[in-house]
Amino acid sequence: MSAHRLETKRLLVLPWDSEDWIAFRPLATDPLVMKYISDGQIWPNDRIIAFVERQRRHFLRFGFCLWKLVLKPEDRLVGFCGLQPLDDLPGIEIGWWLASDLWGQGLATEAAREALNDGFHRIGLQRIVAVALQENYASTRIMAKLGMSYEKEVVHHGFCVLLYSIDRET
Repeated sequence: MSAHRLETKRLLVLPWDSEDWIAFRPLATDPLVMKYISDGQIWPNDRIIAFVERQRRHFLRFGFCLWKLVLKPEDRLVGFCGLQPLDDLPGIEIGWWLASDLWGQGLATEAAREALNDGFHRIGLQRIVAVALQENYASTRIMAKLGMSYEKEVVHHGFCVLLYSIDRET
C-alpha cells in the first residue's frame, strides 16, 4: 500500500491495513457511535471487515478513502474521516466517525478540514458532499464549521438524510 498519509496537530490520517478491523471493532459496536448510522444497529464482524476492505480498495483505485484516524499521543485507532464515492447518489462524500469518549474536542472537524483540503488540492475535486440524518446535530454542526451549505433532503440507502455540499474555491 502507498506511503501516502495525512496528518493534523493531533491525528495521523492513514490508509487502512486488513488487520485494522480489530482496532476498529470497538467503534462499530459502540451503540453511541452507531446511533445515527443507518438503522442504528451495531455491526457484526463480517460487516466491519468488509468496510475496512472496501476502504483499502477505494484507496488503491481512487487514491482516497475514509482514512483511519490514529490519535497521536495514544497511538490508538479512534475513528475514520475522509472521502468516498457515494454508491446511490452523485458525488464524492466526506464522512467521519469518532470514538464516543473523544466527542466534543474538535477532532472530527480537524480531520475533516484536512480531508477536504486533500480532496480539493491533491485529488482535484471540484465539489464534495456530506449526508447525515436530520437528528445528527453533531455532524451537521461539523458540516457548517467546514463551510458546507445545506442543499436538500435526499434518500440515501433508504433513509431520509440532509445533503450538504462545498465547492472548491477558485
